[in-house]
Amino acid sequence: MYDEPSPDPFLAQLCEGYTEAEVTEIRQYMAEWDASTYINVAQSILDHANRKEIDSLKYLRKAHNFNKKRAVRIPKVGYRQDGSAVYRKGNEYLIVRPDKFGIEKIVTYGVNDD
Repeated sequence: MYDEPSPDPFLAQLCEGYTEAEVTEIRQYMAEWDASTYINVAQSILDHANRKEIDSLKYLRKAHNFNKKRAVRIPKVGYRQDGSAVYRKGNEYLIVRPDKFGIEKIVTYGVNDD
């Protein structure tokens, strides 16, 4: 007998109030993220967007559109002791961590208000 997996409450909360097209967009952006210390990617995105007081989809779009080619990478090669690297451009930053295939996944995105 096959048991259907229980629905993800974080994903349900993340997608709540969005159109079907927007939910598809959210799911596409989620593939670019790493769960890091969270239960899953949806929980990570919810927490970061809520702490930064920004709409979740807008937050995902900003992280997706961050231009790493025009940013300063710290460290320039390799990763910090925690396995992550930071891209900085102006007051924006993107923290990434490689997945098991070596593909950099987003851990968080933010803006430093100075």
